Amino acid sequence: MRARGLFPAALHLVYVCDEAGARDGARLDALLASGVTCVWLRAPEATGRALYEAAGGLLLRCRRLGAALLVGDRVDVAMAVGADGVQLGARAIPPRAVRAWFEGWMGVSCHTAEEARAAEEAGADHVTLSPVFGVPLKGTPLGVAGLATLARGVRAPVVALGGIGPESVGGVRAVGVAGVAAIRSLRDAPDPAAAAAALAVTAP
Repeated sequence: MRARGLFPAALHLVYVCDEAGARDGARLDALLASGVTCVWLRAPEATGRALYEAAGGLLLRCRRLGAALLVGDRVDVAMAVGADGVQLGARAIPPRAVRAWFEGWMGVSCHTAEEARAAEEAGADHVTLSPVFGVPLKGTPLGVAGLATLARGVRAPVVALGGIGPESVGGVRAVGVAGVAAIRSLRDAPDPAAAAAALAVTAP
């Protein structure tokens, strides 16, 4: 793993994709060439073998274009393929247990100030706060003001996730987050290169 050489700059624009997204080579290449600095493979329903194969393919693409790769929850798969790090959610091994032996970059997904504090105490290298805007089945949105409040209480780099699109990314980045993560606005964009470029803008 070579996570420390890429992060935290690699958090600037994170594309969150599932197993199917990992196979969409044309979209991935367009995104990585146009502003995406990290891919987070989040496929909780995938088997270990399927996740390993998807992560291996993604790693080759990320390496070629200078981006980082995070594997969601499965530390064993991240280590097996040589990914740059992991992104731990509620289904994963507790961050404190992972940090005791894992030397790669470790992100932790959080929704509240209490979760963010616990993640930092467990040794998280960054925390992802979500949902910023309305996302089906993901709970009450933080909004930009709520995100700002939570981010002020976090010392580690913060990545904002949840319903962020080109029309809202400027306000989100103005809060001072280290990066933005996106799913639908990159996965579903008819022009992925333009979508990535729009989300990669820096804070106003």
